[in-house]
Amino acid sequence: MTGRALVTGGAGFIGSHIVEALLAQGWEVEALDDLSAGSPLHLPPDVPLHVADVRSPNSLRRALAGRRFDAVVHCAGQTSVATSVREPLHDWQTNVRGTLNVLSWAVATGAGRFVFLSSGGAIYGETPRPAREDDRPRPESPYGRHKLLAEMLVRASGLPHAVLRPANVYGPRQRAGAEGGVVAIFLDRLRSGRPLEVYGDGRQTRDFVHVGDVAAAAALALRWPRNVTWNVACGRAVSVLELAHLLGQLLDMEPELRFLPGRPGDVRRSVLDPGRLIAAGWGPPLSLREGLRRLVAETGAVEGWPGLSPGRRRR
Repeated sequence: MTGRALVTGGAGFIGSHIVEALLAQGWEVEALDDLSAGSPLHLPPDVPLHVADVRSPNSLRRALAGRRFDAVVHCAGQTSVATSVREPLHDWQTNVRGTLNVLSWAVATGAGRFVFLSSGGAIYGETPRPAREDDRPRPESPYGRHKLLAEMLVRASGLPHAVLRPANVYGPRQRAGAEGGVVAIFLDRLRSGRPLEVYGDGRQTRDFVHVGDVAAAAALALRWPRNVTWNVACGRAVSVLELAHLLGQLLDMEPELRFLPGRPGDVRRSVLDPGRLIAAGWGPPLSLREGLRRLVAETGAVEGWPGLSPGRRRR
């Protein structure tokens, strides 16, 4: 199946990679984004960009007037657990109301399939073993609870759908600011010779998945003939300390660590089982070491990366 697809949040980190994956499979792709975190520079120049805020039904209707799509991939959303704890209403408006607005528009215009980017890292809560899709969700933050509620809206919409639950996503174009992903933040700090800020003791674990693998899962979900919920993950728990030292090895540096108090809403252990998705023909996913190696190489971080402190190189 190919046709015309809309990717919301399409100028953002994950969305722009999904745009590229769909183009490579022959889809005619358009993007919608409010540009609060995304950039038109993330998109190929021939991909139409509609600027709109998913929180506003009128904004959506104006931006997409007269447009109809065979499929919608909904990536637009608020993505920070810490922000959701500080501003739960803002998170709800974006991740619940925004999803409802996009769903309502998709139903009204006759979209043929709806793919929703949820969150595996936040929905399951603590995972003593790799979480499976039929495990009981135990979200510990407003972000996780709102993503779970948005999933329910997708399933109740009547649209043919796929729900994707990515683990901690990393890769090119990820923001390195205060609300960015830990991989991007750590690389940015290593680049500028600053200490890596670790919340808690650093032994909390995450399951890291490369953004290219997430884009491949979205492309597969559009072709899948049934309603599904899939974890998108590597299935391996990696501690924050292990991540820091792995990046140090790839950059031939000894990271300096600064420990800070733990953050509300953060889970201690998060790891997902991607077995269903692998059985559907996805993967195998990149290992964390290989994904980080590619990321470091793509950003020119191995040799001559400006800002590295001379005394911080490994001896």
